[in-house]
Amino acid sequence: MWLSLLIGLGLLNYGSAMDSVPVFILDFESVLPHVIVDPNPFYKVDSIVFFDIIHEALKNGRIVLMFIEEKFSVEDISIKDTHGSPFFNLRQGLIDGKVKYFPSVAEPYKQLKQVFQHERHNVFYLRSTSSKIQVHKDRYKHYYIYFMDSSNETRAEALRRHDLIMREVYFVMRRMATGPIVAFYTGKMNPIVLDKINFMSIKPAVEKRAPGVTITSTGGLFRLIGVYSTLGTRRSTFSQIPLVAEETWTRRHLNTRMAYTDFELEFTFSFKDEGWIVDNVALLEYGEEVGRTKLGVGAPWRWSYVCGEPLVLVNTRDGSSVIISQYQIQPFHTDLILRNASDGNDTHCFGPAVHCGPYFNSQILAGLMVTFFCLGILTYGVTSLYNCPANDRYDDPQGKQLVIVSDGSH
Repeated sequence: MWLSLLIGLGLLNYGSAMDSVPVFILDFESVLPHVIVDPNPFYKVDSIVFFDIIHEALKNGRIVLMFIEEKFSVEDISIKDTHGSPFFNLRQGLIDGKVKYFPSVAEPYKQLKQVFQHERHNVFYLRSTSSKIQVHKDRYKHYYIYFMDSSNETRAEALRRHDLIMREVYFVMRRMATGPIVAFYTGKMNPIVLDKINFMSIKPAVEKRAPGVTITSTGGLFRLIGVYSTLGTRRSTFSQIPLVAEETWTRRHLNTRMAYTDFELEFTFSFKDEGWIVDNVALLEYGEEVGRTKLGVGAPWRWSYVCGEPLVLVNTRDGSSVIISQYQIQPFHTDLILRNASDGNDTHCFGPAVHCGPYFNSQILAGLMVTFFCLGILTYGVTSLYNCPANDRYDDPQGKQLVIVSDGSH
């Protein structure tokens, strides 16, 4: 009943909190007595208030746990199936007053990461409650727990499994820790908000061509053809035009990040005196790098690089891949980038292309023609030498001399 009431209040708050994510705080040892849930259903916890809550948990708790969903909203909390609500343990904690629920918090995951940094041994990806966590209780005071889902389960089944994982991990850590434990349960982003990514105020002029799409940013031009992702036998094609989310540059480097709905691509360039090089392409999910492919290819200044071979970016987290069938890239010189950033000029087009595979151009064709012409002259000369006639008789100094008789008529 209490969970249903909180769900109803959260739904009322839906219209004013579209850009926020729900947060549960598990405090079974009551170390956060000053944290009070506002009864106003339209109240949104801003960044300052939630930041104070985080530091209160850091101060009073021996260990802080962060259970993170990829996407989380009030609609997930209201899900029910034939077995009822998937959050049985959270519901019981709400009834007992050991769990606090905030239906609307501004960017909680971003604030948690600012206070609790990712380390090598304090981030875990769990699929079931039988997974074992190697805890360095004397070294770390916080741990991140991410959930690994399968494609053959419903959202309610996944959330029910997450509820069991949280209960087991929390109470196992309580037995191992020498002090109280506080846990946060939230998500990276609200799936209802399509523009949740914090885009910079860059206004790229994007024009759609056949085939593929062309993206113009302050730093360069990108043409992507046939972008799709694969996971097992499933294949998803992305036909939308990506947005330039972030772009930074120096005299010798350029980073351009463009965002699709489900992932981001980051191109890293190095600038040389004679030309440019695209060092690598990274795959990111919600701002975290999950894959990287090294390229190490480039072209002279004012030239573009074209490749018809697929560019494959493997997601190391779940084994999926993002594939770009064909692409064309051309960054601008640093001076031109700075001038574009100051005057907003982005009227550029691709220059001559350097291809990644075998190809013909006018220079190669002219060289082949000259080579064949010279080979033809050589062949004619060798043939002429072999066709030169020789004498059928030669003088022998030991033999009779050759005498040519003339009749004197000539």
